Amino acid sequence: MLRVLWNGKSGLISNQNRIDAISNNIANVDTNGYKRVDVAFLDILNESVNRLGVPITSDDKDNLSVGSGTKGERIVRDFSQGILKETGRKTDLAIEGEGYFRLVDNEGRNFYTRDGAFKIDADGNFVHSSGLILDIENYNNNLSDNDRIRVSYDGSIYKINNDEEELVGKINLYRIIGQDAIVSKGENVYSADNVEALEKFHLRQGFLEASNADITKELTNMLVTQRAFELSARTVKSADEMWQIANNLRGR
Repeated sequence: MLRVLWNGKSGLISNQNRIDAISNNIANVDTNGYKRVDVAFLDILNESVNRLGVPITSDDKDNLSVGSGTKGERIVRDFSQGILKETGRKTDLAIEGEGYFRLVDNEGRNFYTRDGAFKIDADGNFVHSSGLILDIENYNNNLSDNDRIRVSYDGSIYKINNDEEELVGKINLYRIIGQDAIVSKGENVYSADNVEALEKFHLRQGFLEASNADITKELTNMLVTQRAFELSARTVKSADEMWQIANNLRGR
C-alpha cells in the first residue's frame, strides 16, 4: 500500500506540473514570439514482479514489472515557428526561420528573444517591451520615432531622407547552440551562454511572429491532464481506505 500511495503522489505532482505548464501556454497565446512549453514524463523505477515475490501464474512472469510512479519535472520548450502577422509598424520585426534578436541591459549582459516588437526611445535606442535595448552593429543612435526607416531582410537599417537612403546600422541574429541550455528570464526573454552569429537570415519589417501555442490544443491537453490528476487522486484515496481496513482488522 505504501507503493500505491507513492505512485499516486508522484502522479499528482507530475500532472500538477503539466497543468501549470499548460496554464502558462494559455496565458501567452497572444504573446509575440512566445514558445509553448510542456512537461516530459519519465518512469521513476520499475521492479520485476517475480523478484518481489508476488504469486503470478503467468508463464511470462519474468518479464512482468511494477512501476514506482512517474516524474514530470523536466520542462520541454517547443521552438517551432509561429505564424507571422502583419502590423504595418515600422519598428515591428519578425524573424522568418532560425534566429534570435540580441538584447543588452544596463550592465552589458546579453539576452535573446524572438519578440520583435520594438519602439524607438528618446535616445534613439530600439527598446524591447522588457526595457532591454536591441543590439545593433555600427549604430550611432541618430534615429527618432518620427523618422522614416527601412529594415531590409538582412537586418540593415536605412534612414530615408528625401527618397535617399542612409545606412545607419545593422541588426544581427544569433543561433543558440543546444536549445536545452536556454533559460527563461521572464517577459519573453531568454539567456544562453553558447551562441553564434548567423550569417544568413530573413527579417520582415512590419510583421510580428505570433505565439506558437494553439488554444484548442492547450485546452484539450488541459482536459486530459485533469483526468489523469483525478485518477491519481483516486489512487491515493483507495490506498487510504485500504489502510483504514487494515488498521481496523489489527484493532480487533
